[in-house]
Amino acid sequence: MRHTPCFKRRLLFPVYAGVWLAVAGWGLAQSAPPADGIQDDTRAITAETHRMLAAELKQFSQDLKCDAWIQATSFMPAGLTVRRQAQITRREWSATRPAVLMAYDRASNSNAMSFSPDFWERYPAADLVEIMQETRRIQADTKLALDERLAMATRYWIDRLRSMESVRLRQSLWLQRGEKQFALVIPALLAGGAVVLALLGFISRRRSSRADRRFLFPEVQVGTRFGAAYGGGVTSEIKTNAGAQ
Repeated sequence: MRHTPCFKRRLLFPVYAGVWLAVAGWGLAQSAPPADGIQDDTRAITAETHRMLAAELKQFSQDLKCDAWIQATSFMPAGLTVRRQAQITRREWSATRPAVLMAYDRASNSNAMSFSPDFWERYPAADLVEIMQETRRIQADTKLALDERLAMATRYWIDRLRSMESVRLRQSLWLQRGEKQFALVIPALLAGGAVVLALLGFISRRRSSRADRRFLFPEVQVGTRFGAAYGGGVTSEIKTNAGAQ
């Protein structure tokens, strides 16, 4: 009887070890990102669609300098929502690098997107929320096959994010293309205007100085000629007042 508890603990040890290994193995599997950017546990994506989406994700990652992932699962662990699972997976796969991940749960036919903080800093929050809503709408359209829905939803957010990045880059330029010519013309106009104003100021100063000048009639002095009729002189001397011109 004294050895019974010890014997039970020995029997439970393999059970605990098995559970621990299963959890550890599941965690390792989750932490390893797919080489081509797509993890499809549902096998809903055909080989051709998988190949095309992998190429598009690779090009998108190069264009926006970020990681881009697709994760499709058949079930969610207990206590996790698709949105929470997308956040956890995105952090495990990309850590602190800029990344976007679209997760799909086949059991609930629902999807969610997770953007890294870099995306929320780059783009308006309203646009990112709109992308999330539209991808859910596309995924909820059961008229299309699952393969088509995943492809359409992926291409939608790829195109939207690429367009938003183009707008952001254009707005980050100090001068837009249409403003460059205008920026070159403005300095020339300002320089020409400065020259014209300088000439007008010089002319105005000369006119002002001339207006201040005083002009006086000369003083005429005629010597007296004694003894002649009418006493007229034959010479004259002109003197001007001091300071007069």
